[in-house]
Amino acid sequence: MADMGNIIKQLRKKNGLTQSDFARILRVTPQAVSKWERSQGYPDITMLPRIAECFGVSMDILFGISNIV
Repeated sequence: MADMGNIIKQLRKKNGLTQSDFARILRVTPQAVSKWERSQGYPDITMLPRIAECFGVSMDILFGISNIV
């Protein structure tokens, strides 16, 4: 299973978003996004569907069950 922080980082970059852009979309701080990407914290579970929707992927992708295409 892949690391969620790394998956979020890959998806964010694939979609051409900076950490600040992504944070603004989710209404969190850029520092929160940075922590997620460094695996020093995780998004609140209630935020996961919004993250998946933002990137147009399934929750399986975020959890590393399916691969990023």
